[in-house]
Amino acid sequence: MRYNTSDNDKKARDNQAAREEKNILREKNLKAGKDQYSQKTDHL
Repeated sequence: MRYNTSDNDKKARDNQAAREEKNILREKNLKAGKDQYSQKTDHL
């Protein structure tokens, strides 16, 4: 598995960056009241 380490490291860093970006967007949406779980459902 020696030849996979550099690819795995790169992938992990990219995923971490994507996760952080998603979390930042999610926090912005939560502060703006856009959380899908807090909205009232008018289709029931």
